[in-house]
Amino acid sequence: MSAPRVRIVSTGSEILQGLYPDTNAQGLSRRLFDAGFRVVGHAAAPDDAKLIRSAVEAAALNADLVVMTGGLGPTEDDVNRDVIAALYGCGLRFDEEADRLMRVRFAARGIPMPERNRVQAMIPEPAVTLQNLWGTAPGFVLPKTGRLAALCALPGPPNEWRPMFEAALAPDAPVDGLFPQRPKLEVHTIHVALTPESTLNEVLSDLFAPVDGIDVTILASRGVIRLRIIGQDNPDGVRARRDEVLRRIGPEIVFGEGPADLSPAQALLDLFRERGLTLATAESCTGGWVAKSITDLPGSSAMLHAGWVTYANEAKIRDLRVPAELIAAHGAVSEPVARAMAEGARTVAGTNYAVAVTGIAGPDGGTAEKPVGTVWFACAGPEGTSTLCRLFRGDRDSIRQWATNQAIELTRRAVLGIPQTQYLGGANPRFLGA
Repeated sequence: MSAPRVRIVSTGSEILQGLYPDTNAQGLSRRLFDAGFRVVGHAAAPDDAKLIRSAVEAAALNADLVVMTGGLGPTEDDVNRDVIAALYGCGLRFDEEADRLMRVRFAARGIPMPERNRVQAMIPEPAVTLQNLWGTAPGFVLPKTGRLAALCALPGPPNEWRPMFEAALAPDAPVDGLFPQRPKLEVHTIHVALTPESTLNEVLSDLFAPVDGIDVTILASRGVIRLRIIGQDNPDGVRARRDEVLRRIGPEIVFGEGPADLSPAQALLDLFRERGLTLATAESCTGGWVAKSITDLPGSSAMLHAGWVTYANEAKIRDLRVPAELIAAHGAVSEPVARAMAEGARTVAGTNYAVAVTGIAGPDGGTAEKPVGTVWFACAGPEGTSTLCRLFRGDRDSIRQWATNQAIELTRRAVLGIPQTQYLGGANPRFLGA
């Protein structure tokens, strides 16, 4: 059984002007993949009827389903419904329920509905309406017409299209009903921390070739690599490939498995909550990114008790009790100062652990001895204090993101008792980054 092919068409001049990223296409791709579809193309068109028609026609001739976002509003540049009706050779009908729902929504806001909004209730004649319970513009689903693929048109705002599309994918709902026979995809993700992509490739290269419908893919970002094992109607094969990957790379570098978007911070939060532990952070070059990555997560207050951004040496001395003579003798970016920052933060906050980061994020401030990208880390805990130095490559944001993920990984290893020197192949990758 093959997965239905989908092409996504996003409309809106603002996308092509670079004002906004096309996050709708990204979100739709992920949801479609999970639902057993295969996305084979993305396209974007400005608010121009001829260019929208061209993009939709090209997509509809080369897919089983086209999914569109945007262009269903009440303004003059919202032309998608007319373009689609003309392309598919059908008329427009007025959907009374869509009109009623819009009026209810405006009444709830205490204002009359402008007459122009009624145009949003015009739906291509053979289409099934996707009522909008979260905004005003309804969507719709057209069946395959001649050589043209089936089409699902959605409003642009994510808070509207997401629940609308979920409803359309429900069993026997409009989109699901057009493609009831879809393969069941099994996906397992292994999350790896602070390991060069090239090193993983050397160990796993032969596994990247598809075998028995199972693919292993590698996705690298700043300090995190995700190994995705994907199989079609073959859960046993996925499980066997997962076991082989783990056998080769070892458990030490794996910070989690399961959800595709598991972050290092979430894995650390889960670990701390499971063990009833608390943490404090002391940051210099990362400017609070370590604390933010944790506090972005629900339930982080049970773990993170305090955090300091001590950019200035005076703040390190005053708030973290770092001895002034250490800074004078070794400089702020050094092992003794990172150690003192972590131990001071743990003492002041009264936590089980404290992690410290001090470095040079650039673009200036580096020296021959300590070039831009040099970062010292320390994690203080009941078993003592572990330290680590890295040299990250990349721009300022890249260095700070790498450093944030390294601080979290250092802490995870400290809690689990994994040596900071234990890496894939036995090599500690001092140089990391773009």
